[in-house]
Amino acid sequence: MALNDGRRLREVVWVFGVLGLTAFGGPAAHVALQEQECVGRRRWLDRQRFLDILAATNLIPGPNSTEMAMHVGWLRAGWSGLIGGGVAFILPSAVLVGALAWAYVRWGYLPAATAMLAAGR
Repeated sequence: MALNDGRRLREVVWVFGVLGLTAFGGPAAHVALQEQECVGRRRWLDRQRFLDILAATNLIPGPNSTEMAMHVGWLRAGWSGLIGGGVAFILPSAVLVGALAWAYVRWGYLPAATAMLAAGR
């Protein structure tokens, strides 16, 4: 692993971690933010390459925003970038859903919690 690869891996984990933490709106919104960050701001790849990768991710099952994070991570920092980008992108939402599930099991039966959950319907 080259000396520069460690810096690239940290960049990949940082970028996709921030996107995983702050990006809402589903895969279409995520992909748009990824393009803005990875193509427009950081210039890790050009727009045509990004669109080619997006086309490929649309052919395989699963959320294409996660697949894009992993593929761009791989292009930027190799196999460790693939894993790091994927984990950094997925982990924030997994932790949030886990915390909400725990809170629901813990307090879901309380009248205030029931009323709050019913208000969303």
